[in-house]
Amino acid sequence: MKTKILWVFVALLALTCAVSAQSVLDNALSLHNVSVSPNPVVAGGSATIRFQLYNSYGSFVQTVNLQASGSYPIFNMSPANSTDIFEVNPGVNKPYYNYTFLIPATTPSGTYTVHFNASYYGLGATEVVASSSMPVSFYVQNKPAIKVLLSSPEPSALYSGQNQTVDLVIENAGYGTARNVTVAVSGGPGISILSSVTTFFISNLTQGSSVSEPLLIASQNVGIANIVASTSYYSSTLGQSFSSTQPINISIAPAAQFSIGTGAGASYGPGATDVPVSFTITNTGTSAAQQVQLSLQSSYPITPVASTAYIASLPAGATQNVTFLVSVDSQGVPGNYPVTLYEQWKQPNGAVNQQFSGSDNYFVSVSGEGATTLVVGVAIIVVVAAIAVFAYRRRKSTGRKQKK
Repeated sequence: MKTKILWVFVALLALTCAVSAQSVLDNALSLHNVSVSPNPVVAGGSATIRFQLYNSYGSFVQTVNLQASGSYPIFNMSPANSTDIFEVNPGVNKPYYNYTFLIPATTPSGTYTVHFNASYYGLGATEVVASSSMPVSFYVQNKPAIKVLLSSPEPSALYSGQNQTVDLVIENAGYGTARNVTVAVSGGPGISILSSVTTFFISNLTQGSSVSEPLLIASQNVGIANIVASTSYYSSTLGQSFSSTQPINISIAPAAQFSIGTGAGASYGPGATDVPVSFTITNTGTSAAQQVQLSLQSSYPITPVASTAYIASLPAGATQNVTFLVSVDSQGVPGNYPVTLYEQWKQPNGAVNQQFSGSDNYFVSVSGEGATTLVVGVAIIVVVAAIAVFAYRRRKSTGRKQKK
């Protein structure tokens, strides 16, 4: 009976010693000289935690297993990876340990904690496993992401030979506020930027927000071209800078284009009425023009009498003549007076209600010798008033009088 009591006492003593040894060894390890880089950590990038181990126990601990764990979204699964260390001596140990892991781009800004959990054995307690939990906290700053794209009314394509205003949309598609956003645009091969302002600045662009800037562009090509957007911006705290170059593709569709000229030259004096003015309309573009409406507008002393003309269809490469009637005021003083020919038309590749338009500018020169001559204007196209029919009729009338 005494022997059994002795064995129970020995077992209780051993258990007490083991529990005492474990309590002494628990949390014996801690982190020393901890650093987190970059500072701040930016979502969408990586973070590196660097440290040394400190052993506060009076003797070395051995067979150390070190694991890092954290909650989503820092780690998609926990624990991440582990490190086996043969032994850790008392005090600060020289080796540095580095743990690098990715921070998802969708991580909201805030403070996050990673726990380094260690299990180990201590000298004299080889059957007792002790542990330490060592937290490291750091701040994650969410990364803004500036994207630039084009938006325009239907259809979205640019038409060859046509000037078109599109919206340059500057959008923050990231998860943090962007500060001091600068976007400079330039035309790639085949694209001309006609706007006088080609650099845009936005002081503050919050997550998911966007701004639109008008941009006037043109191209003579057909196919795919691009606009180049060079972007720079800062994080919300101005601690991080970002930059990128983005090509923005744009489709250039075929379009009708007009070359306008006249036939043989003629002149008229002040006071002439219902003078026929003929233009030769050539479609030099790459698409047929349909329902072409032409309108002639002028200023005093030139007055349109029949100022409109209509062409049902003008295929690419085709030519057709149109005639307008004008009058010249008898009191008109010598000088050059502007005349503008406006064109409106539709195209097979345009939207149902889409109307294309253009204009060509000319000058009418009223001479001091009682003659009116239409000459080349801004468009460098010769415009001449034809009077052959009028002169012929006048000669025939004079001849009949003489015959009588």
